[in-house]
Amino acid sequence: MQFGAITDIGMRRKINEDNYYVNESDTFPYAIVADGMGGHQAGEVASMMVVDIVKDYLKKNLDETLDYVEAGEVIRQAFIYANSTIYNYAKKHYKIMGMGTTTTLAMIYQNKLITAHVGDSRAYKVRDSIAQVTKDHSYVNELVMRGEISPEMAKYHPRKNYITRAMGAEDTVKVDISIKPYDGEIVVLCSDGLTNFVDDDEIMTFILREKTLQENCEELVALANSRGGGDNITIVALEREKCNNEQ
Repeated sequence: MQFGAITDIGMRRKINEDNYYVNESDTFPYAIVADGMGGHQAGEVASMMVVDIVKDYLKKNLDETLDYVEAGEVIRQAFIYANSTIYNYAKKHYKIMGMGTTTTLAMIYQNKLITAHVGDSRAYKVRDSIAQVTKDHSYVNELVMRGEISPEMAKYHPRKNYITRAMGAEDTVKVDISIKPYDGEIVVLCSDGLTNFVDDDEIMTFILREKTLQENCEELVALANSRGGGDNITIVALEREKCNNEQ
């Protein structure tokens, strides 16, 4: 597996509330991106907690006897467990009550791309074109889906950063699970600190440059910062050759 990963505070924020993790396992390669929210640095706490909890849960519960559907269910349960843990932790610490975090995970397993998703951090598949795998859990995306505003209008809507679903914000959470064929595409995960400043076509152009994935990720962060860098920016890109012997 090849990958690139970077998180950056951006140009305007005092702390970085984003977190990420890349699991370089040959059997279960995956990445997580989390974008925290909440005052008193609570967003940083929430995003760090969700990455650690999901990572530990998957380490204990994934094994090679699982098929891809069962692996997807383990990932969903990891998210549910993390949500409950973060919610209950925040209830006991008043300074961070109300904290939450987006969480997006992408795993390549048995020639499938398994994604789990809560919030508005995104997962894309990139090859000859770019396709967003996840759907934003946001106020403006709901307006777009209802046909009340256009995708172009959504980019500049004053409430474009209002998310409708987050990990740790409530005692239960609905997790979007997607299982799609994987055929060697580059998988990109990112927080909205990138997508608020860089268009999808630009992400594709930079990711497909004939440099390392690490260099391409770093250049995308630099582009977002050159356009104001109004938020923390995190991007992870991973690529794995399709294995003919996988089911």
